[in-house]
Amino acid sequence: MRDLINLTKSLFEEVDASQLDSMKSVIAGKIKELPPDDVTIKALREIEDLLRHVNAGGKSGIIKGKLQSIDDPTVHAAQKELARYILSMDMTPEHRDEMFDLWKADKLVKRDVLLSPGKKNFSQIINKYDSNPAVRELVNDVMRIAALGQGKGEFGLSVLSKSINKQEGKGDLNIGGRAIEVKTTDGGAGRFTDQEVRPGPGFEQAARELAGFIKQYQPNMAKSGANLDGIVRFYELIKANPDMKAETSSLLQMIKNVIGLIFNGMDVSSIVKAIEEGNVNKVKQEYAKTSFNYYMGQKKDEGVLYISLTKDPIMTVFFKNADELAQSGLRLHAGTVYITSVADVRLPYPQMEIVDTKGSTFDPSGTGGEPAPDPEPVEAPSAVTGKSVQAKDLSMGPGAKRAKTSADVGSIRARR
Repeated sequence: MRDLINLTKSLFEEVDASQLDSMKSVIAGKIKELPPDDVTIKALREIEDLLRHVNAGGKSGIIKGKLQSIDDPTVHAAQKELARYILSMDMTPEHRDEMFDLWKADKLVKRDVLLSPGKKNFSQIINKYDSNPAVRELVNDVMRIAALGQGKGEFGLSVLSKSINKQEGKGDLNIGGRAIEVKTTDGGAGRFTDQEVRPGPGFEQAARELAGFIKQYQPNMAKSGANLDGIVRFYELIKANPDMKAETSSLLQMIKNVIGLIFNGMDVSSIVKAIEEGNVNKVKQEYAKTSFNYYMGQKKDEGVLYISLTKDPIMTVFFKNADELAQSGLRLHAGTVYITSVADVRLPYPQMEIVDTKGSTFDPSGTGGEPAPDPEPVEAPSAVTGKSVQAKDLSMGPGAKRAKTSADVGSIRARR
């Protein structure tokens, strides 16, 4: 069957006139031999389509012409790459024509659904996504392409609708005149940080002071620094020791200073209060909300379009703030947070995913899909400090376990 179609395609190449009649006879003979089934019908439709466009340059010419008919600068700029993807697609002429008709009329993407609050998927957002396999394949392909200075998701939406374009300057997308921030996850979750979103002046010094305090009890801390979960447990252990009230107060103040500089100018009292309560889950939830608010406070975007390419169909969530997420039964989930990291200033801003309020979809390792830094070997602390701790209980690396027993709590003590 495929040989017959390829033979038909050869008619579009330079063929000697003396050979044309014999080729026609061969094709006609092969068609007569075909069984009367659905495969034959599909092949004959493709052959008919090729013959109808004999003056347009065959399948390649058809695709090129249809792409050129789409009045969208992004499509024109990416025409070669798009043509390559579309030419590789196995689709009927009917599905192809329907796809291009929707594309040309700017009716592929339902922008009102895309930017409505709550969780959506591409079955709801893309016209004919479920009924036209050509539409589904094209959309799934282009959404995973990063090109023309745009990341995955951004480029795909820009290509699929002439009403969706790259913002002027440093922004992400202009969707029907609305400035929208895009965060796409394709294996590892995204962070709410970029070159413009960074800690405030004095962060490095404050982070080094906090790391130095912790190193008195764990000299071989991981290169990435202390993670937030471990710091909360560390604070709980010290607070439980009546001989270390001064150290407890100093530690809390250092933590407050560091977090205050990570989110420079923001109110971080809800995070600090949760740390004092020893509630790790609440700490991370308040930290996630503050991280999002800090990021959006330095942007001019109306809201965030979160795109998960790991879902099938592709899933999206549009939201303007954490309260709007909560109203949709969703919340931000933060991965591992390294608040004393100065070598990589992205690490104080965790990878974040959108998860259901009840239950979660995150990686149980807590890394959000990103490989965790290898923890350093944990050894007993130096006696020079005059204090000691059971090192196994204060691991600041990603695999740290919570100290639960009274013996663990009593392991921090001042040596007289």
